[in-house]
Amino acid sequence: MGILLALFYALIIAYCIYRFDFLKPKNMHWEIPAVYFLAKCIVGVGLGIFYLKYYGAGDTYGYFSDSGHLFSVLFNEPKQFFKIMLGYHLESPDTARNVASLHMWVDSGFDEYYNDAKTLVKLNTLFRFLSFGYYEVHVVFMAFLAYFGLILLYRIFLDELVPNNKWSWIIALLVFTIPSHFIWSSGLMKEPLILFVFALLMYITYLSTEQMRVRYIIYFVSIVALFCFVKIYLLLIMLPGILGIYLFRFKKPLKQIIFIVLFYAITASIVLFLGSYYPSFDLPALMFGKQLNTYRFAVFMNAGSLVQPISFAPNVSSFLKHFPEASWYAFFHPTLSELKEWWFFPFSVESWIIIFFFILNIVLDKGKSYFTSSFCVLSLFIAVMLLALVGFTNPVLGNIVRYRMIAMLILILSSGSTLIKLLNQKYSSQPKEKNDL
Repeated sequence: MGILLALFYALIIAYCIYRFDFLKPKNMHWEIPAVYFLAKCIVGVGLGIFYLKYYGAGDTYGYFSDSGHLFSVLFNEPKQFFKIMLGYHLESPDTARNVASLHMWVDSGFDEYYNDAKTLVKLNTLFRFLSFGYYEVHVVFMAFLAYFGLILLYRIFLDELVPNNKWSWIIALLVFTIPSHFIWSSGLMKEPLILFVFALLMYITYLSTEQMRVRYIIYFVSIVALFCFVKIYLLLIMLPGILGIYLFRFKKPLKQIIFIVLFYAITASIVLFLGSYYPSFDLPALMFGKQLNTYRFAVFMNAGSLVQPISFAPNVSSFLKHFPEASWYAFFHPTLSELKEWWFFPFSVESWIIIFFFILNIVLDKGKSYFTSSFCVLSLFIAVMLLALVGFTNPVLGNIVRYRMIAMLILILSSGSTLIKLLNQKYSSQPKEKNDL
């Protein structure tokens, strides 16, 4: 019954993709994105089966079961349900008793302000009003969040940067099937929600560069507030660069890029300076502690994909020295020599595809098109910092290929879009159009 209900919802969404232009890329037949979305639903269900087979359940079923318990509270203790959903007075005895039964409620190892697990449990609790308690339906809803996020990013980098281009389908095919995105954003996990909110913030920033409207400011503030309940460290990585674009949105891209670099330099200096005086803001120490905890847990669980971690000391000089190594570590793992499991192979290939795209950009115009696009530069900063964070803290291949999903997606989108633009300029007989972001 769960499969049939999930299929029903999936077909409704596929019809909406056919019916509404904002749910599909411009100048693309609706059948391609619709089939892609249905494929994501199948992969998401398969991912759940994979977790059952290899891990006995994993976090995907943990979030689902927690949402079931929280949903039952609505009918048994409705007052407690709304208090939990709103995060109000959770320390009271009755509320704390119900929260204690939620095993995935806090799984991050951070403090109470790190809310991504709680947010996912709450979201899936709301899904239960439509899912009737079937796991497969939740997968369809999460796959749609990821799909819509991808469409927003696709619009920024391909529909707008290189509109009406005959080469775009090549990048679309690679973007749609890049393993980090296609697999990890398809199931009942954190990644679809992260991608959705990330794409919303990027897209509203893009719209603000075209024209400023009051509602865009309202959207921007609302999305930032929502982001605080999803993945706050990713928001902190994004904000300096986004503010550089946002505050100078009507300037030329080159001036935006200058302020992107300047804002990131100022932010990094402030963060590292504060850490020297306030231990709770000591970024190198936090990364070191997170890596140590992850390594110990992986050893305890006998993780088969454990690799040698980045050897750095919890101080600023060592952190800065190993920063490039950490980014490369997360980007390039798993290497071909580490392919112990069959499912690691696609994640190794995607790194080489991105490198190939960057090489072609450099060969064709020495990278000028890429480094004169403010959104491409912003994507590069976000990707490098996110990869460094993953590289510093996660010496487990399974975690690396999952947590780097956003970084790999925006790298292939940004490098692929500029490559398509160059190919269009090189081989098209029509006059070149200036259409920089």
